[in-house]
Amino acid sequence: MKNLMILLAVCAALTSCSTCYECTEDVVIYNGNTPTDTTTTSDEFCTADQTEIDARESAGATCIAN
Repeated sequence: MKNLMILLAVCAALTSCSTCYECTEDVVIYNGNTPTDTTTTSDEFCTADQTEIDARESAGATCIAN
């Protein structure tokens, strides 16, 4: 029982630090090698790892905390 309580406390501590983000980025649509259009994609996710946000923004995405 004590192990279960410790496990629940650790899980609660890890999930409480996570922040939800919405990242959007422009994606170029190609027809063969020719760019034909651009569309915007949006991805919502929660993470406590700032390096994941930094990597997405380095790739051209714009991320906003929800």
